[in-house]
Amino acid sequence: MEWMWFSMASAFTFAVVSVLDKLLISKHVDNAKVFIVTVGAAQIILGFIAIPMSTLSGMTLNSLTIAIFSGISSGMYLVIMFQIMEAQDVSRVVPVVSTYPVFVAILAFFILGENVTGYSLACILVTVFGAVLVSLSPSEGKSTLNKSNITAMMLLFFASILFGLSQFLAKTISEDVGMWTQYMIRGISGGVTCFSLILLPGVFQGVKSIVQKPKSLLLIGFTEGFLVFFAILFFFLAIYSGKIYMVSTMMASRPIFVFGISLILSLPLIKLLNEPLKGRVLAIRAVGTALTVLGVVGVSLL
Repeated sequence: MEWMWFSMASAFTFAVVSVLDKLLISKHVDNAKVFIVTVGAAQIILGFIAIPMSTLSGMTLNSLTIAIFSGISSGMYLVIMFQIMEAQDVSRVVPVVSTYPVFVAILAFFILGENVTGYSLACILVTVFGAVLVSLSPSEGKSTLNKSNITAMMLLFFASILFGLSQFLAKTISEDVGMWTQYMIRGISGGVTCFSLILLPGVFQGVKSIVQKPKSLLLIGFTEGFLVFFAILFFFLAIYSGKIYMVSTMMASRPIFVFGISLILSLPLIKLLNEPLKGRVLAIRAVGTALTVLGVVGVSLL
């Protein structure tokens, strides 16, 4: 049962990270691109920290390529998610990107030849409906059914596919590649993907300004270094001790944690975030989050 505790620990830690990410993007950095570069730097550092526990001896070129592509897919997922998160509530973003187990199941069908039943299709439809409900839910009483929000939702689904692909690839080589070796390769390749945004106009100046803000720098280090280190470690411990569909099932609880934490931080006495606390908007997001989680669990348990 170790895989279950590791999965839950990873889901909760990633939920805390997601909420803090939103706080950092909205209050501590110039824009999402600057934040993504800092995330990339942290990922690269974590990758280098894992080098003493890693070994490339006996590793095939095929496994190395898969591990690198797993990291790149994870990095691309972060790039898309954070740019959407800059303009949207974290409780709206996370349920959509948490639909990745559905895409893992689809990959298993096409690549591994696993059977897809009518029940699985129903669960997929429930998941997608729940994610759409959350993503297109009204904000402060206003409808968000417009072109920009539909585009954002489609990009989040694409990000979810990338994250699902990253997990799927990591599991396929777990018997041939050591956990710390995967951690190292994923960290460096994913980190370089995120850090590459420093080449965009104005981003380097934004990164330089963070160095002059000790409070922001400390919070970024705590979130993207300390917390992310354990979130990823718990994830790898889970997939190395359990089946990927079981791990995905437990990690599907992440949107629930995000929903609860973000509401607490939006209370009048705290007011670090501005999530809706009452009325129709809260009800729609709660129902959409629940449907997304239930649908993902249903698909993962097939």
